[in-house]
Amino acid sequence: MSNKSNIFILHSLNGDTLNIWGQDIKENFNKQGIEVVLPKFPIRADSSYIKFKEILKEYFDNKTLNENSMVIAHSIGNAYFIRFCKEMNYIPKAYVAVAPGAVYNIASNRNDYIIKVKEQAYCKQEQLDFIKEKVEIKYCLYSDEDEPKEEMFKRFIEDTNSIGMYLKYYNHFDGYHRIYKIPELTELLDRILKEVQ
Repeated sequence: MSNKSNIFILHSLNGDTLNIWGQDIKENFNKQGIEVVLPKFPIRADSSYIKFKEILKEYFDNKTLNENSMVIAHSIGNAYFIRFCKEMNYIPKAYVAVAPGAVYNIASNRNDYIIKVKEQAYCKQEQLDFIKEKVEIKYCLYSDEDEPKEEMFKRFIEDTNSIGMYLKYYNHFDGYHRIYKIPELTELLDRILKEVQ
């Protein structure tokens, strides 16, 4: 018996993904009989890869996170997820990176807790290569952020061999910018589901 298809969402540093468009995805796909898993991880200064891995490993061990999972990661969730995939040799059915953050060590003007959090999150080349070589269906959604991050997103798309989707006016796809729905993401997931069934 193969493991059930589901949509697995990894939230951002602030955790607001859970309360904004994560809920919209859950509502949309629950109607279609598809389980949407929205785990809670430690946020802000408490966020770390070690804690993230511990929680994610429980879902991996009980087969909720499995080879038929379509994984969406938001912001720093991407850096953590990519590291986890390589370490656990985990290959999802599809992977959608939404505004991937803390993947690369790029200079920032922040001087608060975020520096320490980012330092332990950055990906190594072999982790990015794992995604590039092993995961077949990959997309990266990015938008017009405050800082000029387009170059970073393009580098990420190239490093993971993802299909880039530039969506204007979504900024960081976060609660601060009141992004409660991403219709393009819902459409993309519908398309992926048709492809994989």
